[in-house]
Amino acid sequence: MQSDISNDLLTPVLLQRVADIEKTLAPDTAAHALIAQWLRPVCAVSPYLEKVAKQYPEAIDHLILNGELSGSCKRPLHKEWTDELQVDLNTMLVESQRVTLDGRELESLQQQVLRQFRHRKMFRILWRDLTAASTVYDTLHELSVLADACVIVADELTYRSLITRYGIPRNPEGKEQRLIILGMGKLGGYELNVSSDIDLICLWPDAGKTDGDTTGRRVVDASEFFRRSVQQFTRLLNSTTVDGFAFRVDIRLRPYGDSGPLVMNFDGLENYYLTQARDWERYAMIKARAITGDDGEIETLMGLVTPFVYRRYLDYNAFDSLRDLKRKIALSVNQKGLIDNIKLGSGGIREIEFIGQSFQLVRGGRDERLRMRSIVQVLKQLANDSLLAQIESESLLEAYTYLRRVENAIQMMRDEQRHSLPTDDTDQLRLTAMLDETDWRSFRRTLSHHQNTVSQIFTGLFEVESAAEDANDIDSDDAGGGESKSDVLTQMNEAWTVFSLDDIDDELRSQRLEFLGFEASDELLSVIATISRGAFYQRLTNDSQNRVARIVPLIMALAAKTSEPSQTLARCMALVRAVAGRSGYLQVLCDQPHALSRLVRLFSQSRWLANFVSRQPMVIDELLEGPSSQIYLNAKEFAARTQAQVERIRTAELDVQMDSLRHYRQGREMRIACAQLDGTLTLMQVSDQLSWLAESIIDAVVHLVEAPLREKYGQPCFEVDGKRHISTEAIIAYGKLGGLELGFASDLDLVFVHDSDGEKQRTDGEKSVDNSVYYARLAQKFVHFMGTATPAGVLYEIDLRLRPNGTSGVLVTGINAFSQYQEGDAWTWEHQALIRARMVYGRARLRRRFDDIRAHVLAQDRSESELREAVSNMRERMRTALGNTREDQFHLKQDAGGVADIEFIVQFLVLAYSAKYPALLEFTDNIRILDTVESLSLIPANEAETLRDSYLVLRECLHRQALQERPSVVLMDSSLQDLTESVIAIKQRILGSGLPDLDNS
Repeated sequence: MQSDISNDLLTPVLLQRVADIEKTLAPDTAAHALIAQWLRPVCAVSPYLEKVAKQYPEAIDHLILNGELSGSCKRPLHKEWTDELQVDLNTMLVESQRVTLDGRELESLQQQVLRQFRHRKMFRILWRDLTAASTVYDTLHELSVLADACVIVADELTYRSLITRYGIPRNPEGKEQRLIILGMGKLGGYELNVSSDIDLICLWPDAGKTDGDTTGRRVVDASEFFRRSVQQFTRLLNSTTVDGFAFRVDIRLRPYGDSGPLVMNFDGLENYYLTQARDWERYAMIKARAITGDDGEIETLMGLVTPFVYRRYLDYNAFDSLRDLKRKIALSVNQKGLIDNIKLGSGGIREIEFIGQSFQLVRGGRDERLRMRSIVQVLKQLANDSLLAQIESESLLEAYTYLRRVENAIQMMRDEQRHSLPTDDTDQLRLTAMLDETDWRSFRRTLSHHQNTVSQIFTGLFEVESAAEDANDIDSDDAGGGESKSDVLTQMNEAWTVFSLDDIDDELRSQRLEFLGFEASDELLSVIATISRGAFYQRLTNDSQNRVARIVPLIMALAAKTSEPSQTLARCMALVRAVAGRSGYLQVLCDQPHALSRLVRLFSQSRWLANFVSRQPMVIDELLEGPSSQIYLNAKEFAARTQAQVERIRTAELDVQMDSLRHYRQGREMRIACAQLDGTLTLMQVSDQLSWLAESIIDAVVHLVEAPLREKYGQPCFEVDGKRHISTEAIIAYGKLGGLELGFASDLDLVFVHDSDGEKQRTDGEKSVDNSVYYARLAQKFVHFMGTATPAGVLYEIDLRLRPNGTSGVLVTGINAFSQYQEGDAWTWEHQALIRARMVYGRARLRRRFDDIRAHVLAQDRSESELREAVSNMRERMRTALGNTREDQFHLKQDAGGVADIEFIVQFLVLAYSAKYPALLEFTDNIRILDTVESLSLIPANEAETLRDSYLVLRECLHRQALQERPSVVLMDSSLQDLTESVIAIKQRILGSGLPDLDNS
């Protein structure tokens, strides 16, 4: 604000007061300069501050003497202002001892002190805001601290007054009970307005009574004690006296609202949340913050509140509830003509809060980082998590800052709870001056810009098409001859009505299904019966039943257009059955027709995906981002995102950590699967993504399970030649992960190694153990974390049988022992497996050591004939044991000409020629090894191309079979016959008769 506001706005009394203040200050002091520059303009824009200056001149003196009006004054602490208010009260008590006061007179004096303290601090806060000594967020914080101080002191005054009459309230175990006062809304978030009500909910922990009988006082039930307490402290703050009010107190957010008790204990609150609470109360409780109460009891209370507010699944019901709440507010705004309402109008503060808090309600159960009270921090976190675009987050933050400045400025004028723009010319001049706008027109342009931005973002998030429009939009690409889409949907709705009737037999239902193009299988009839009638259906709420009735006809219309309508419908019905009790999922799919269309199409393409989503419906969230969202991440990006996930759960309980990482993996895997089915990712890219995801999770789990081991046992150490070393572990991946060819639901073949050696191989903690014990426990905890089935499923199945000596070997092998085993005791098949091995976790020193061992072992000179015989015999044993016996069928992996043949060809070439050609050892995946084989001319280029193409075709078939949860055996056709014959011919030449002399080729 500029300091050249016209003196026409100042009264003669105030001008005289300014002159009197200036006379009391030395002319060369900083305080004199401050008052001389700002007192007139500050009071000119705020008649409330003018009133304080006239009515409480000693308040300004106090602020000047304490330096509280200067720009260097820091944010106050709660204790500082609470103690200062207590000193004011003590001073009043000392002065009042000269006369005898009854209870009413004492309360009147307490009210006076509270109000005058508030006026003094309000002068400080508004002065600093108007003179730019504080930011708007400093102002909001200090207003909240001021309210907290008044609430804390009022509660203490009330408590002391009541225990003198009734004794101390205690629970049955004799523990003293104190009132817990929850600050709600802006007070809870440290975002209080200049003249806001303070929304409070009052609670106490346990049933009990006062101990008055031990002191001769009257005994009352704890509920009566705390009811009187709430009445009295509310009166201390809320009553209007000659000094005004301290704070307007609103306790209507309590359970049952106006009809409910003023105060409730924890048992009553818990029962209310379980049986009676409404959705808007979850929204209100997001910012709830305990202002008074015992720390332990507050922790217990928040343990009740948190699961009520934040559901463990993605809670899309929240969008619907908030949308309805917003519609009611908008209707009220229109009816009352509050178009220029900064808080409730279109593009106002409430819409920004709704945006942030909708994400909190939907996702806060799974992401604890969103469980914060500050809307500013929430918007920043949403941008960090890519849930809001960065530009949207920044625009909302900019708008929120400006709108809060406008709201405060309106209320600064007269300390009135107003949210609408002034219509009076003088007040408009005051407002533009406080906001540093040149004139009213300029202000309206700035305000409209921010409101329009907020409104657009809000509308994009909350406004949805009608159900009829959704249905008509679902299959716009299929427009053409035949029945119209509306006719089809009408038929599906009629069919659903028939399915829901109790007096219709299954034969009629089957006929209706077949008429609509579906096969009336027992599976399909059963799931339809479950969700259309019967005990399960009856247990659903009315809202859930209505949403089932709304979405099923839409699904039927979509499924009828797929290549396998009956199977697709059965899969979709299984999902509806799984989520019907949490109908928010159904609501969001109804509200987003393209997401529903995509889900049905994906379900038709993948039985695995359908079952996966039905078991873990949280991953439906991934569908909503659509195929255009960022899919392909590199290894570093995966590591960074997984690490961010770990940071939010690092201090959580083990079960929370396990479920959180399972949900994270499922979400990423769902996105990858959708991208493959959409054609967005190729087979090779899918394998890369799944492999990098697994690597990042391995890293995360090791760190999570090792942290408590380090705390308990210390760091593993060892000595070599008298020198102490720190020991570390590493994990080697074999098979599909080692070869960057991981598929969906693949096991992980892993081997643990460590570099501990020499002497004194023990941990350095107070409870020291042998390093071998430490690493064995680490591996056990890792496997437990990965493989234990929780409500969220299994993270990964872990197979450790490829370690030295297999199941009879130790869980974690020293790297030197690993080297000795590979060089002296390992079988040829173990060297074949080593080709596809790479270190996926471990420090660079161990990684280099493993790479050296691998290269040395694989590059050994071998007898080509003996190697060919060993590899050929092993391949034949595998084919005999695992292959298919029917001529009309083909096992994609194990039959002759399948994947295993190509892998054995590659492995033979590496073992036979890497001594001469070390480049063969650079990669672990078959495709790039074949590229190297071709570049070295180890086999003709056409053969290398045939093997590569065949390998990709076969793996693509395996992926398709896996996505449909079908076995690896398919019907043999002519194209497969040609492919297998080409592979068999190349295998016979390489592993049968042998290769020509490479030196002469």
